Parts: sequence; C-alpha cells; structure tokens
Amino acid sequence: MQFNQVLIFDIESEYGHFRKFNTTTSPLTYSFPTRPALVGLLSAILGIEREVSAGVFSKGTVPLSELFAKKSAGIAVQILRPVSKVNIAFNLLDTEKRASSFFNVKQRTQVEFELLKNPMFRIFVSMADDTLFKSLCEKVRNNASHFTPYLGLSQFTATMCYRDVANITGVATDLSTEVVSAVNISELDQNDPIQFNYSSDFKYTADTMPVAMKSDRQVVEYAEVVIETNGRSIYVKSDNIKKVEGYGNIIFL
Repeated sequence: MQFNQVLIFDIESEYGHFRKFNTTTSPLTYSFPTRPALVGLLSAILGIEREVSAGVFSKGTVPLSELFAKKSAGIAVQILRPVSKVNIAFNLLDTEKRASSFFNVKQRTQVEFELLKNPMFRIFVSMADDTLFKSLCEKVRNNASHFTPYLGLSQFTATMCYRDVANITGVATDLSTEVVSAVNISELDQNDPIQFNYSSDFKYTADTMPVAMKSDRQVVEYAEVVIETNGRSIYVKSDNIKKVEGYGNIIFL
C-alpha cells in the first residue's frame, strides 16, 4: 500500500513492559513496543473497543487486526532515549488457591518483571482510511486520547506529544541508506542487508517479535527486528525505505 502522509508523535512513560512471548515465570520485555502493542495504543487513542467477550465483536465492529492490517496501515517506531532495563518485583494475586470470590483472595505471589526505565519512542503512522487517519491526527494533536494510553501495562500511564503530519515518499536506491526506525529484517535486501558500525559507541540488538495477529490474538507473522539501543540510525539496503520529510528515513514494521 502506498501512503502519502504520516502522523508523527512521541510517547514516553516512567516505565514500560512489552512481554516477550517466550518467557514464563520471570517476564522479560522487548526493548520497544511490538506492532500489535502499537495497534492497541492507536486504538485506545481513537476509542475503538476490543471484543465484547472472547472472539465476540459488537455488530458492525471491524477487528483491530483488520483495521490496522499491513495493507491498511503502516507503523514504524524510533527509539528516542537509550534503552535501559531494570528488574522490579510485583505482588500478584495467587488465583490458584481457593477463595469465596476474587475479592477475597488473600494469597500473593511475588514475580520479578523486567521493565523498561524511562522509555521514549517516536511513532510514525500512515493509514489507508483517510477519515480514521484524520481523526487520529486530531486526537493526538489535541492530546485528547479516548482511553488512557500506557506502555504495555496499565500501571505505566504514558504522555503523548504531537510532532507533525508529514509527506512520505519511497526511496529508490541500491545503496545502503540511513534509517532512523527499528528495522524489520524481512523487509531488507538479502544481499548485504545491514551495514554495521563496529565502533564501541554502537550497540545492536535483534529480537524475534510478533508483527501481525488475527482477531482471536493468534499470531500469524513473526519477524526479526533490529535496533541500535542508543537510538542511533542503522544503514540498510531495502526497497521498502520511506522518506519522511524533515524526520529521516523509516521502514514500516
């Protein structure tokens, strides 16, 4: 899908947590929000409800997985603050032990969570639905999110800051090109896709994460995504690079 404009806004919080799918008793976090997490954030801003119950949607409701499918929406994320992680223990309700009601559960289970400390990201969003895109732009511009935005867990309330609505164009080149966003490796050329800077100032990391889900939350696409943890640009070869006027080049997740 060819997009002509992109909404740009920043979001930050004191903490953040985007749980890795392959962790269990001690949840680890991705270094930045996954695409499905960003879809949830955008839906909260717009005020789009999730299903009434598991797998059941109100009449006329379009599931988020369809509304923000890759063919309908482009989403990219840039790291604005160096990635920092801390471990903090949470006291969770122990629901395995019998109680007369949920409110009478007395037992607690202490679980250590890995959290992002003072995370800050720049989000780029393009949408095929022009009406929905204009509504999203207006809400972000006026800081009028319908539901409270947060970074992964509801305890981590986030602050949004509108930046711009900019023009977006494709970049046609066979050379390595600077990209400011997180990079989905599947969107790169197979021949020498990434030009790494081996200076000690650069630190790269890659995670396998979900990028597409069905309405029942079943993941239908995973991808390996690369970032420079200090927020520096990455040089890549790709036919999918987009130039955002005034903000650099991005690749949609």
